[in-house]
Amino acid sequence: MFFTFLNKDEPRYPDISLISGYFPDVVLTYYYNSQLSIPLSTYLEMKQTAAENTDAGAPIREWEMFFAEIDLDSDLDNFSSNEYLHIIGPYYYPLTNTCIYLTKDNPSPSEAFTAEDLATLINLEHAPEMDAELFSYYKSRKGNKKPARSEIELIKDINMCLAALREIEKVNRHVNFMNKLLERRYAIVEQENLKPREPDNLPQKPQKEEEKEVHNTNLIPFGRIVNRKRKTAEKDRSNNYNHDMKVYIIRYREYEKACDRFKAVLENWSGYYDTLMDNCFRDIEMAENKIKRCHKSLQAYNTILAKSFIHSIYQDSHTLTLFRHYLETGRAQNLQECMNLFEEECHWSEIKASQERIENTIYFLQGANEDYRLASENIDRIIKRAQGKTNHMAKA
Repeated sequence: MFFTFLNKDEPRYPDISLISGYFPDVVLTYYYNSQLSIPLSTYLEMKQTAAENTDAGAPIREWEMFFAEIDLDSDLDNFSSNEYLHIIGPYYYPLTNTCIYLTKDNPSPSEAFTAEDLATLINLEHAPEMDAELFSYYKSRKGNKKPARSEIELIKDINMCLAALREIEKVNRHVNFMNKLLERRYAIVEQENLKPREPDNLPQKPQKEEEKEVHNTNLIPFGRIVNRKRKTAEKDRSNNYNHDMKVYIIRYREYEKACDRFKAVLENWSGYYDTLMDNCFRDIEMAENKIKRCHKSLQAYNTILAKSFIHSIYQDSHTLTLFRHYLETGRAQNLQECMNLFEEECHWSEIKASQERIENTIYFLQGANEDYRLASENIDRIIKRAQGKTNHMAKA
């Protein structure tokens, strides 16, 4: 689903920030052939906020009309006051084949769908524009593989490579998002006999326990006490059964209402189905066109990297930033010096890391044994000797 980009599994619970900030049709774009669960607390807060909002075109007023359209308001009072109802639905919005449930659940943050979450998805849906400066540099470098003529030219090339890497990351995230959208829409249009989801909250009818016939062969006077206890237990079972039947009837009435809503949608499903398919094919065409345009941008950015003065093994953000730092601070004057300095620092970092690993090992192993102390001293001498040779080679 789209929500992997939010590091969430299935955020089906819209919060008040989402309802206040975005219109229903924008939100439902991400819930085709899916479901939403509206917490009762959020719904009541929406009703109060909508009543105070004088702007008829505000998103929260649109949500109020949307819920009225799917007839959710008609069961609100009964649901709010009835302690035996925890969730009711589904209510149907057939144009996106979305099921809506009203629930008394209080979702965790990972289950909530917020305005911030939706803003992230909308940003991912918008294709990044081709960077004008990068495109100009791409055209100038398209057929050029000559070495840099100056330090300034090399620094500019590094800056362009860093910018290209950032743009490639943004474009790839957008392409991945569009591919996920294509996957979801194709799954809908390729599904055979696509229909709304049937009501799935059929309550289980309680079963009354059969009275067991007890043959009393006890001749002592305690028999009356046993019979009294048995009658009390039977009365408790009867009361429990009556209570369970009451709860069952209440919940079954809500199930019947859901079935009526399901039948009403099915009566006009052919028209809803055509609209749903049209919307899906529209989204598919839009996504495929965006991916094609992104491939052109990626081609330009990758050409900048391919034609760069710097070898591909050094073309990561960390290394390129170091190269630029060497040049700007005067530690290096050209590309060769940058590479030499980088390799030398990597070499010393590895020696230092090896030394730390050895020292940590010795720390855990050493004790009163003199051999460990001598081994540590020998290792220090070997490392210092290696450092001396490296310094001598660098000066030569």
